[in-house]
Order: sequence, then structure tokens, then C-alpha cells
Amino acid sequence: MQLSDAELMRRLARGDRDALAPLMERHYRRVYRIALAYLRSPEDALDAAQETFVKAFVHAKRWDAGTEVLPWLTRIATNQAIDQYRRARRRTTRFEPLEEGDHDERISAEGPSPERRVLGGEVGQRIRHAVDGLPEPQRAVFVLRHYEEMSLEEIGRSLGLRLGTVKSSLHRAVRRLRDRLAEVHA
Repeated sequence: MQLSDAELMRRLARGDRDALAPLMERHYRRVYRIALAYLRSPEDALDAAQETFVKAFVHAKRWDAGTEVLPWLTRIATNQAIDQYRRARRRTTRFEPLEEGDHDERISAEGPSPERRVLGGEVGQRIRHAVDGLPEPQRAVFVLRHYEEMSLEEIGRSLGLRLGTVKSSLHRAVRRLRDRLAEVHA
């Protein structure tokens, strides 16, 4: 018999470590994708996902039994990714030197031309910078909607926001991104 998320959370709240594994099996992929959408690094997203479940175990007693588990986990994952992102921004940027030799083998002749690759990289960087520059609530709503493809209702439950607030935050985020990226499209 498979236990419900709510029953697993009740067991976690009582300190039953065995309840964590089935909860992770059910929700790990979504938690990881949320973290990856924020952090854009598989290694950092993995750390954030693992930390999300550690926090879920440690703070299981704080879970409100009247709410669904997935939005609660989504909120933890979002906050964890935001915290990691902020910490990483404070660190200095490290540059990876090119490999020795006449060329870097990571650049192959089969892919797009170097000019196209640079242009694509610049556009991607501008988009990432524009999304990173959004105020935190707008960024959270935008990432969950467009990277995680969550419904507006799911976003509201996950972030503890009313539907109207989710809609207005998403609208403002899209408008800001359009304004910031207008020169990229031209």
C-alpha cells in the first residue's frame, strides 16, 4: 500500500526517516527542475534539491496538515534556489582557461558557426541577465510559469500568493522582460 504525501509528512513530523525516501521519489524531479531553472547549473540544482528535502525533514513539524505537500516543497525549493543564487552572485566569477593546442575540442565544426554561437550566447546571456534582474516575487512567478509550466493556481499555492497577485506579478515580469530585451529582438 502506497502512503499519501500527507501521511508521509505526518511520519516525518514524528521523526520517521523512512518516510523521506518515498516523498523524494515522488517529487525529486520537480524540485530539481525548479532549482535548475533558477540556478542553471546541474550541480548547484542537485545541491538545492537535496537541501530542500533535508529542510523538509527538519521542518516537517511546520507543515500545515490542511495544505498539499507539493506546493510546500515547491516553496522550500524556490527559497533554497534563491538563497543559493544570491550567495553565488556574491562570490567572484571564475574563468575556465581554454585547453592547450591549436583549438578547443569543445568547439566542433558540426555545430553552429562561431559567429552564430557567440550571438546565441550573447542573447542567452541577455535573457538570463534580464530574468535575474526581475524583483524576487516576479522572478519566482515567471520561472515557475515559464520554466516549470505550472498553472497560475499551482504557483499561488506554492508561493502562498493569491491568484490576482500571481497574475499581476507575471504580467509585470513579462512587461519588464519585453522592455529590457527590446533591443535583442531588433
